[in-house]
Amino acid sequence: MQLTFKLGGDLIMHINFRNKMISGILIFSFLLSGVLTASGFNFFKKAESKSSGIVVPIVMYHEVKPYKTRKDVITPYEIESDLKYLKANHYTAITMTDLIDYVNGGNELPEKPIILSFDDGYLNNYAYVFPLLKKYNIKIVLSIIGKNTDDFTRIPDDNLDYSHVTWDQINEMMTSGLVEIQNHTYNMHKITRKRYGCKRNKGESLAHYEQALTEDIGKLQQEITAMTGTTPNTFAYPYGKVSKESYPIIKKLGFMASLTCDYGVNIVTKDPEMLYGLKRVCRAHGVPIQKALRDVMKTLKF
Repeated sequence: MQLTFKLGGDLIMHINFRNKMISGILIFSFLLSGVLTASGFNFFKKAESKSSGIVVPIVMYHEVKPYKTRKDVITPYEIESDLKYLKANHYTAITMTDLIDYVNGGNELPEKPIILSFDDGYLNNYAYVFPLLKKYNIKIVLSIIGKNTDDFTRIPDDNLDYSHVTWDQINEMMTSGLVEIQNHTYNMHKITRKRYGCKRNKGESLAHYEQALTEDIGKLQQEITAMTGTTPNTFAYPYGKVSKESYPIIKKLGFMASLTCDYGVNIVTKDPEMLYGLKRVCRAHGVPIQKALRDVMKTLKF
């Protein structure tokens, strides 16, 4: 006997049973537990036990342009198709604050939570993504690079190939309630002979490394607080380059979560420690969000 479950979108699970009695017991168990629903198997079914958790995918975006696309640059049509898909399939985009609050005993999460994270703070996000957020009433998390925001605030440039958002544009987006601002370093989003992102150098003392991170990341924390009236609670690692020694440092700076570029989907529990080093799924050009989600869901073990 073969059972088929629809997991959401185009994802299908097939399970074969040779023993009809066993299959009948399993079907009855699924029905009693509420896992088997009218629409099929639900990956987002909330678990009751403390040891289990809720599936929360975090999709990572960068630039959005109608031209010059590459792996991490998608078109306005692609981002709009993503938002349409999420709406049609009853996903709810949440913020990092929503996630942190849930883990720490706050409000419950919606049935199918998802986080749409945008790194770097490009002006093309403001030009192409922000209008769509208002059209579909969907939230995103935008992690900015402080120096770039300062530079383009001081000398504005509307070139959508390389410009970054200004503080005025950041405040406009935040006021809408659809954009949450987070920290992506002040000036460590670069690769030089001195350092790769904010990764600890080989042979670098822990004291020197802590000073470097504290000065840079702390500077952006202070700026965002001064310019917007809110303080980021999440740190996004540049290039996903993570050193284990950074965790106590960013905790000391007040961050309650961190985002990496590690591929995967997160099983969110009530343990606050699991919020550090969250995995993400890169939304690549030519790979619709439904396929990206379907592929990452296959990595889950049940």
